[in-house]
Amino acid sequence: MESNTSPPAASPSIPDLIVEAWRLAAKSALPALPWLVLLSLMGGFYKWALNTGAGGTMLTLAALVVLFLAGVQASLTIYRAMIPDAKGAFMALMHMNLAIYLAFFFVSFFIFFFVGIFGVVMLQLSGLVDLAAEGADQQIPAALAGMMSTPYGWALSIVYATGLGGLAFLALRLLLTGAATVKTGRVMVFRTWRWTKGDAVRFGTASLATHVLPFLVGYVANLAIVSLAGQGEIALFATGVTGLLLQAPFILAGHGLAVAALRAVNPASDIA
Repeated sequence: MESNTSPPAASPSIPDLIVEAWRLAAKSALPALPWLVLLSLMGGFYKWALNTGAGGTMLTLAALVVLFLAGVQASLTIYRAMIPDAKGAFMALMHMNLAIYLAFFFVSFFIFFFVGIFGVVMLQLSGLVDLAAEGADQQIPAALAGMMSTPYGWALSIVYATGLGGLAFLALRLLLTGAATVKTGRVMVFRTWRWTKGDAVRFGTASLATHVLPFLVGYVANLAIVSLAGQGEIALFATGVTGLLLQAPFILAGHGLAVAALRAVNPASDIA
């Protein structure tokens, strides 16, 4: 007897994820444009305040807070344009972002604290500098540069790359948090962890076309603008603005991949 149960839908391939991410990016570009412009303007203001010191630490911190809030609103607008039945609000997405930043801060601190200690040990073992000697701190940069072409430097590079790989893996396992938070209206952080089990390589490969490539293109383009604009106060503000404007494709496609990935794992019963 034939069963009426339909077979499960095939999981989207890497090219399918990339195409869907960029389709969603194009769909959300116009609704998000005003907030992306505001985000870029605040990026310029923050860069100007940070580099000039005008207004002191309080102004720089205030600019950073406004930059963060504009980013949350831009992200919310993008996700709502991509997810028609989204229930999420500003506060839920803001809390999710703060939780993610805090998690990455602590994980990064412990990873790079260990890498730093390991680097000190390798530098001492290399014999290129005696860290206990007087004036050793002035010799460290040259000794570190010389060490990198030795087995001690290779070991340090491997440990450093492993730390970065761990952070990248964490980011991929938490890829769905923003999209899931906006879809459900609830703060979703590590609750999405199980949904990405076994998909880190697939999502990571797709992210080369949605995150890495557009980010590098925008970054290199802004470096060229910076070299032409110089370091005057107006140039600092302008290149801060262009630095974020040129990352609009990265921002949009990154959100697009998160939504496409959320649909791919299809945890409908978990987030309804």
